[in-house]
Amino acid sequence: MQSLFELIEQTAKLSHINVRSETHGGETVVGADLKIVFVESSGILSEFHPRLRFAFYMKDENPQQASLEGQEPEPSIRVFGGLIKGFDIEYDLKGAEVVIKYGLGGSSDIHLETTNINGFKAGLLEGGSVSMSFVIKCNPTSDQVSKLTELLGNEITISVKPAEEKQGSLGLPIEG
Repeated sequence: MQSLFELIEQTAKLSHINVRSETHGGETVVGADLKIVFVESSGILSEFHPRLRFAFYMKDENPQQASLEGQEPEPSIRVFGGLIKGFDIEYDLKGAEVVIKYGLGGSSDIHLETTNINGFKAGLLEGGSVSMSFVIKCNPTSDQVSKLTELLGNEITISVKPAEEKQGSLGLPIEG
């Protein structure tokens, strides 16, 4: 079984846009790189590999607050303390569909199809959170570039749906 990265209406920040021209089959088109940054629980690391979360986070052996009856405490202690601040994740998501909420939603949302996503970085934070970032490589229309420019530096709501048949394996064993 292969893990696939997916986001459903994730609150994030559009932190950078790089617009450029590209040549596709002799035709010049607009290309863009969008850097997305967000903070999520360390459970997001399992989107890349089921063991990755527990490689960097462990459960608190002496929790200050009593956990709810019948619920296990979440891993919140960094295994290596401050020794490892973060790491790159070598993962390419090809042909993904990206939707960024805009305006009233629906037809005004920014739909970016067959995008490639890479440049994944994970920052290990105290308390079991991870600062994630990645880069979306896309070919937006001029209207979409205008909308994206308005959103630059702001909080956005983004969904990423992988094109499962196009994904490559991470090449790591995922068996326990």
